[in-house]
Amino acid sequence: MKIIHDSKKQEFRIDLGFYHAVLLYARHEKILDFYHIYVPDPFRNQGIAGKLLIHAFEYAKREGFQVVPSCPFIAGDFLNRFPQYQEIVRPGEFLFVHGKQN
Repeated sequence: MKIIHDSKKQEFRIDLGFYHAVLLYARHEKILDFYHIYVPDPFRNQGIAGKLLIHAFEYAKREGFQVVPSCPFIAGDFLNRFPQYQEIVRPGEFLFVHGKQN
C-alpha cells in the first residue's frame, strides 16, 4: 500500500480504488495536530489506520515535529499499542482554532 503525503492538503492518504483512507492534520511551526483519521467501512479492521499512523508518526519524528493527537482513536487505542511515539506527543486537544494557536 502506497501512502501519499500531501502537505498542501495537510493529509496522509492511501488510495483504495474509489475510496481513500486519510489522516488529516493541522500544522503550526514544528507541531502537527493529528485531528481525524478515516478508513471506509469495507476496509476497516485490516490495519490500514495503523499503517497510516505509523507512517505519519515516523515522518513527524524524522522531521523534528511534536504531535498533538486530538483524535480520540489516536490518543487512546493507537498510542496505547505504540507507546514508542509518546516521546514526540504534546498534550492538548484541537490546538489550532481558526488559524490561531490556542
